[in-house]
Amino acid sequence: MGRTARFAALRRRAAAGRPKPDWFSCRRLETGSTYLRWSGLFEFVVSADGHDIRYHRHPRATPESLSTYLLGQVLSFALLALGVEPLHGTVVVADGEGIGFLGDCGYGKSTLGAAFLRLGCPVLTDDVIVLERTASRYCVQPGMPRIKLFPSVARQVLGVEPSGTRLNDGTSKQILPLGAGQAALSPVPLRALYALSEPTPARRRAAGRIAIERLSAGAACLELIRNTFNTIVLDRDRLARQFAFASRLAGVVPVRRLSYPRSLRKLPAVCEAVLADWS
Repeated sequence: MGRTARFAALRRRAAAGRPKPDWFSCRRLETGSTYLRWSGLFEFVVSADGHDIRYHRHPRATPESLSTYLLGQVLSFALLALGVEPLHGTVVVADGEGIGFLGDCGYGKSTLGAAFLRLGCPVLTDDVIVLERTASRYCVQPGMPRIKLFPSVARQVLGVEPSGTRLNDGTSKQILPLGAGQAALSPVPLRALYALSEPTPARRRAAGRIAIERLSAGAACLELIRNTFNTIVLDRDRLARQFAFASRLAGVVPVRRLSYPRSLRKLPAVCEAVLADWS
């Protein structure tokens, strides 16, 4: 059986018994592989050992959105199979070191990354943070040279008219390519991580203050677990590995909680506060 036929067979097997298509589907196949589907966009099969990823792209899905999902959500399943714990965040580079911002979707990680980019700090990765332990530190691996922003944020924060590709039909957020000097392309040591507070209505208003809270090792460990990139894989081995990873990382890298009013006008002051905190 050829590769195309094998992939078609896997798709039929994963779809069996599913009453109707949803926006996102995830199934563990009897082979140990993981089947992922975004309705009307693409389908992926990640092998049980994480070494092989196969895909089918639907006509309306752009190559840019394919690469974004492949090197984001899909890659996280392969990384977990390989024993690597990814974090959900954005990392920028200042003075040769990485500053990471953690948070769920909609917390403002990319927007804050764009504000640092406006100050001349290149973006190292946007969405998936992959760390590698060295002798005494953790290094952040570079992601794709792009950032995901809403057009209004790109105009107001970066001062540019966005000309990227929409992430999908359900959002106006665009995938914006980063040019020379805007993206860091080599691993850098991680200096600090900032867990962004939830953007509640009160914090979205212009009034308010910028606060940086130093977390204990225990609280930092919980924040790291909360901000894992993949929240679907929950088997016992993965959870044990995740806890061990978060404990080690919290013991080496400072973790803070960053709260600030969600106003684009406040972003320069937020950047100054973060730089002053660790410099």
